[in-house]
Amino acid sequence: MLAELLRKSIHLSGLVLPVIYFFLDKPTMLILIGAMTGFALIVELLKWFSARFSEFFFHIFASLLRTHERKGAMTGATYYLISVFLCIFFFAKTLAIVCIFFMVLGDLAAALVGKKWGRTKLLGKKSLEGSAACFVVCVLIALAKLNPVIAVIGALVATIVELIPFPIDDNLTVPLISGAVMHFLM
Repeated sequence: MLAELLRKSIHLSGLVLPVIYFFLDKPTMLILIGAMTGFALIVELLKWFSARFSEFFFHIFASLLRTHERKGAMTGATYYLISVFLCIFFFAKTLAIVCIFFMVLGDLAAALVGKKWGRTKLLGKKSLEGSAACFVVCVLIALAKLNPVIAVIGALVATIVELIPFPIDDNLTVPLISGAVMHFLM
């Protein structure tokens, strides 16, 4: 549980990027996130192709990584940066920020509530209680900036995508799929 709380506190630090986006224009933000994403992808490549770098990387970060990430999968942090870049690239500023908040806060709520109070298992390890927390948090986020109908539909899509065990990291699927649905509804 302590490792999960540490992971989630780092995940929560992901709120910095959408907050920065409140103050920057789209081209500047794309350059900033593009550079960060490029750096993360270089780290991933080095991790895969350099045994020495891989050993160094895992020595420092192993306690923060999920099992599949320790076995060579791309880290959630890299997926997060790719997702932030794509949200900013494809969506209007307000929608991009909402989608990024869905990813950070919705996922955080689902994990913390699901681990603490999750009794009704749904798909695999996910729980009804965690999914309900994700939905409520996403609705509250979206209602602050979007039409109520679009907010509820977007939150529902984000919750369903977070619940379904896709083979792709939910840091990528949640904001992009929910954002695409809201974008087309707008």
